[in-house]
Amino acid sequence: MGKTHPLLHLCAALLVAASTIVFGAEADAQEDPEDYGDTIHVVQPKPVLQQGRINVTPQLGVTINDPLYRGVKLGGRASMHFTERLYAGALFQYHDMSLLGGESQTYRDVTGETGMSVDAAYLNWGAGAELGFAPLFGKFSLFNRGIIFYNMSIAAGGGWFDSSSLGRADSAGAPAGMVALRGQFFFNEWMGVDAEVRNVIYPGTIESGDVLSHSVTFGAGVTFLFPQAFEYEEAETL
Repeated sequence: MGKTHPLLHLCAALLVAASTIVFGAEADAQEDPEDYGDTIHVVQPKPVLQQGRINVTPQLGVTINDPLYRGVKLGGRASMHFTERLYAGALFQYHDMSLLGGESQTYRDVTGETGMSVDAAYLNWGAGAELGFAPLFGKFSLFNRGIIFYNMSIAAGGGWFDSSSLGRADSAGAPAGMVALRGQFFFNEWMGVDAEVRNVIYPGTIESGDVLSHSVTFGAGVTFLFPQAFEYEEAETL
């Protein structure tokens, strides 16, 4: 018998190795679902939809930027959501709550120890409109007992605000601008908690003359969506 040429042995070995690689890769591809176009990706829907719904929020707040006067506001806001991110709203605020707010201890200390007259402007009431945009929304688990949906938004607008000062007995109204940062946290499809920081920029008058004043408040309240229920639109497939 003749001897097999070593080159034939090498070719046979290479053929076996190539076949193993090719068929092994094919088997791996069949076992890997990501290599197929019919892979099903499960996307969980948003627990709360706001588009086409009205958001109503009664709110209680307190000023956080004035060391001389502690203002407390009671009011509310209603917003219409055109999309999940864009909304427009109107609001009313009543600030003249002397039982809860008024001159601060700092004001009393300054006037009592120095005998000086100190003046600062403050708001009595106001109403306005705003346009808002929510760039951030999502959800998180609360102690593994429930899912909380949230959104964070910024709003800007204007309105008419009435103001007085610590040194004046009269009041006057004027146009004002405002900007707000807001967060909402929903427990179910139609109810949640609303919290915001709002800055109202208004022309005030004190004993020494006209000033441009800022009233920065932190407010919180319960928020409601109407109608209370909503439906997802199913995409049509052929």
